[in-house]
Amino acid sequence: MSPSAVRFAFLAFTVLTGAMVTNIFVLQPPSRQLAGLAPARDAPSGWSDQTGQAPDGAQRTAARRDPVVPRIETGAVKPLPETADRTDLVRAVQRELKAKGYETGAVDGVAGLVTRGAIMAYESDSGLPLTAEPREALLQHLVLGSADIRGAGAADAIPPGPEAEVVIRAVQRAFRQLGYVTTLPDGRLNDATRRAIRKFETDRKLKQTGRISGELLAKLASVAGDALQASR
Repeated sequence: MSPSAVRFAFLAFTVLTGAMVTNIFVLQPPSRQLAGLAPARDAPSGWSDQTGQAPDGAQRTAARRDPVVPRIETGAVKPLPETADRTDLVRAVQRELKAKGYETGAVDGVAGLVTRGAIMAYESDSGLPLTAEPREALLQHLVLGSADIRGAGAADAIPPGPEAEVVIRAVQRAFRQLGYVTTLPDGRLNDATRRAIRKFETDRKLKQTGRISGELLAKLASVAGDALQASR
């Protein structure tokens, strides 16, 4: 073979070899797996952090050890919504009064004379104005021991509310019928009415308190129910 032929063959070999190398390493790069670009294995369901990566063993252990506990709320402490049925409020007040030893009658959601008498007994014992009304502020006071109640601590200086006057008048009417008082009912818890309450409590072997209570109303209903009914 002549020298020129050898040079031509060597040049052709070099060109072909360069083309093969370019095709392999440039036009057809290695797979993503070999280049370290393979996607990570999917993390198990429920075990991913904000970056989308599965947490390590320590994070998994902490998640098992510290589960999220939902906050528990008690219906007694949580305030009733304004749209709640008034019956629910009355029933809650009756339940809390009974738990504190006040006679309310049945826990039925009905604010009868016995329930209102129990409210007045609690208000009297707590230094609150006499209202005889089941209300949200009273329920909070029963549960928490405090509430924004107007006149708290100065009850003697505040006259009874309209509902309390109705209860007082009913008690006075019953006492008048039974001969414990001779004055006309005026809806005021005066000294004559307090004396009549104490005498009635003594006669019926009740604890002397001199205040209106659910127990007092229940006893009066058994001996002078018609006088109490007249007040409704």
